[in-house]
Amino acid sequence: MKILVLAKQVPDVNKIKFDPLTGRIIRENVPLNMNAFDRRAVEEAVRIKERYGSEVEVASMGPPQASMILNEALRMGADRAFLITDRKFGGADTWATSYILSRFIVTRKPDLVLAGRYSLDGETSQVPPETATMLDMKFFSNISRIEFNDTGVEMEQEFEGGIRYVKTGLPLLISVSEKINRARKVDESAPDMTDRIVNIDSRTLNLDFDGSKGSLTVVEGTESISNSRNGKIIDEDQVVEMIFDHIGRRSDEGNAPKAEINKDFSNGSVLGIALGDPTVSMEIASKLNEIATAGKFRIVIAGNIEPGRLKGMTASHYIYLDGDDIFSIAGKINELVGKLKPEFVIFPSNSIGRDVAGMIAAWRTLGLTADCVDIRYENGKLIQFKPAFGGGIVARISSRTKPEMATVRPGMFRMALSDDEFSSETLKIEPSGKYTVERIEEVESRFMPVQKSAVVIGIGRGVKGRDKIQKVVEFCEKHGIAVGATRPVVDMKLMPRQTQIGITGVSISPDLYVAIGVAGMDNHMSGLRYARTIIAINNNPEAPIYHTADYVCNCDAGDFIEKISTHHQ
Repeated sequence: MKILVLAKQVPDVNKIKFDPLTGRIIRENVPLNMNAFDRRAVEEAVRIKERYGSEVEVASMGPPQASMILNEALRMGADRAFLITDRKFGGADTWATSYILSRFIVTRKPDLVLAGRYSLDGETSQVPPETATMLDMKFFSNISRIEFNDTGVEMEQEFEGGIRYVKTGLPLLISVSEKINRARKVDESAPDMTDRIVNIDSRTLNLDFDGSKGSLTVVEGTESISNSRNGKIIDEDQVVEMIFDHIGRRSDEGNAPKAEINKDFSNGSVLGIALGDPTVSMEIASKLNEIATAGKFRIVIAGNIEPGRLKGMTASHYIYLDGDDIFSIAGKINELVGKLKPEFVIFPSNSIGRDVAGMIAAWRTLGLTADCVDIRYENGKLIQFKPAFGGGIVARISSRTKPEMATVRPGMFRMALSDDEFSSETLKIEPSGKYTVERIEEVESRFMPVQKSAVVIGIGRGVKGRDKIQKVVEFCEKHGIAVGATRPVVDMKLMPRQTQIGITGVSISPDLYVAIGVAGMDNHMSGLRYARTIIAINNNPEAPIYHTADYVCNCDAGDFIEKISTHHQ
């Protein structure tokens, strides 16, 4: 078996600076490393080699200095390394990068391609599904375990609601999660292997392609997101009052505003995709209704959520895709895009939404912007606002193709409800036969998805003891809110991995985030840049969170947990 790993060299996102005068990112003197997810992909390939005797190749597309990470991969145990480097390829967006990589992969004929879940500088999750689709390869994202046997490949696939146990066959391209392994340290005695790296350029690939001109999206500008939180000191009683005030607002059934659905369709239609999560689907429909009212579009929503779970959705028509096979769903949405010819298509930025969007972008040669925090329709163009570098930079992006496509982050758009009922139709989705789901292990129901809750309480290492964590979980379950965690807490198996917030977890945008015993390191706080209010419970005035929270309560985490657990509201 031949394994090819795709690796990327990325800057240290915590060292990136922004020049407000030029609007450009300052990369000079910023340390460059192998992307953390890609390092785990290399590690997994080497482990498979050690178990089954496979060949392992690693490829990176980038400038000459990217040879550094390929040397590291060889020293970890890879057999061969390739640096895809050519000035012609510079400026490539995700579609153009996927196209170049796919042309290279064809020359290597691997049985298995491994990649990281996403790169920490871009966080798009687009290159793996787009590359796989261009190669007509099966693709699965966020894989945390791979096993081979006589009947095929068995994998554990993480998603927002738990773990899916999937069985399929080769050839296959997958992206791995952070939880798949802990990458080994390179043995200091391992020699430098830079001379073993093979350079690949446009002539080698017989590919006359300009990365910048061939890109389907354009970055029109960037801006820095500065921290404006002032860390105002408040006491425990004030924190408790704020928590219950937000819980009360969340529980108010009249909280969602009413909206009339646009009925002037003179400029065609826009298409929203409802996959996996009814809440974000309703948020997408609400944003589309704002745009449609001004732009005179018909709102069509298509997805695999039962119509009854979308009651009040601000859409004219819903196409229910009755099935759960991701390849068949993607294929049917692709057909609908061709049939409806919408002005633009908006997907949810969840695990299934990102994968399906990537497949369609590759099939239809369309620009796609991932994980947007806002979208606007201006002068006939969809302007997409995408965070990068841990959320510290927001790029303003447009597409060169129609329909424009984007995935949007949950919680960014306020949901509105309509008293009008949308019309609906049902399309039966048949299994593709490309894989089977052996079983699904769902996260316990007491753990509400952190992306869906308007109030989230976060647990850090400052919360000592399982009993204290249990009390927080019970409090959140009782009041119908979510509990999240920092990476160390998840790594210690004190909380489910789906609750991890941060650059290697999930990004959330609740109305209120209460951080109990959280130090406030960049890796965690990067997942909270769009939280509306952050309160820190921390008795260490030197903790970084004192400078990145709106309010700080200097008290013991355990004492505070006891206080809210016994509070009667």
